[in-house]
Amino acid sequence: MGSSIAVCIAKKNIQVFLKEINIEALETGMENIERTLNGLAKRGLSSDECNAIKKRIVPVTSFKELQDADLAIEVVPEDLAIKKTVLGAIDRSCKPDCVIASNTSSFSITQLGSFTKRADKVIGMHFFNPAHVMELVEVVPGLLTSNETVSAAITFGENLGKLAVRVEECASFLVNRLLGRYVNEAVFCLQSGLATVEEIDEAACQLLMPIGPLALRDMNGLDVGLSVAQFNYQEYGERFHPPELLINMVAKKQLGRKVLSGFYTYDAETRKKLGVNPDLPTSSKELRFDARRLFLPMINEAFLVLQEKICAPNMIDPALKAGLNMRKGPLEYASEVGFEVCLNEIEELFRSVGERFRPAPLLKRYVWAGKTSIS
Repeated sequence: MGSSIAVCIAKKNIQVFLKEINIEALETGMENIERTLNGLAKRGLSSDECNAIKKRIVPVTSFKELQDADLAIEVVPEDLAIKKTVLGAIDRSCKPDCVIASNTSSFSITQLGSFTKRADKVIGMHFFNPAHVMELVEVVPGLLTSNETVSAAITFGENLGKLAVRVEECASFLVNRLLGRYVNEAVFCLQSGLATVEEIDEAACQLLMPIGPLALRDMNGLDVGLSVAQFNYQEYGERFHPPELLINMVAKKQLGRKVLSGFYTYDAETRKKLGVNPDLPTSSKELRFDARRLFLPMINEAFLVLQEKICAPNMIDPALKAGLNMRKGPLEYASEVGFEVCLNEIEELFRSVGERFRPAPLLKRYVWAGKTSIS
């Protein structure tokens, strides 16, 4: 991810210092950059442009090399102890007016800012993977982040050609919060025998998505998915309860594509799909599966986000489309289906399934008011 962000920034004629823990890690990072540039060359970037980008990326192993940086972006693993160490080192090494951004996808920016002596200059800049391709960056201020820092981060994101969306601090921010509800529901549907792995993924792709939720979970790693699900469950409660099937698969080390077995099985050399994991439940042909079932939790969560004023109402759909390549955002889709239809289906599932389908109060109010869109 750090390599991809470095390329994304260097493409805009900005010098980047790529800091790693040691020479071996740096070499790996530069190899990743070489691969990324080769991929861009195949898509039409000239060799001169590729070479210019590479020259703007300076590999370093010392924090002292960052002393003149205007912006430092932390892209270390989602481990709070590691982040505390790295953010403290950045704070001690960079000039006083340097903005410190974290690419965290879930941690509190206020907490991360407390690891420094410049909490007013600490902000979340959550890029989406791969950063040199995806159009979204979530800009997340902490409680003490200054307005000047927020403006600078949004301007920087826009100068990179991104949709830079201000998102108020909450667990998993905007896009991953809504994504988590959708992917969890896909696993619950599989677990309960509503549909097979392939039926779920095909239905999602036919309706709104470029990739099915279970294939996506394999790509990102089931262990990563479970960790995020448990974090969201801790923060939000029962509606984010991790599916038992996901817990069991992680216990069996069926972690997805990286170990060649998850919801699908994979070829060791090409990492391409071979078929569906034979250990998984099969669907009951007596049960009817509607792809909308996957998106109702996302729609409901979008109304909770609206209710909590997590971001500007008109930015929810653009952020989901830019961050996940959805063909329609959840609110746009809900408006087409009809808010009342969505609410009726959510209420029916709340009665039959329970807490993860408790209707958002704001969705009810929209229906009672006869509103047909969020505008």
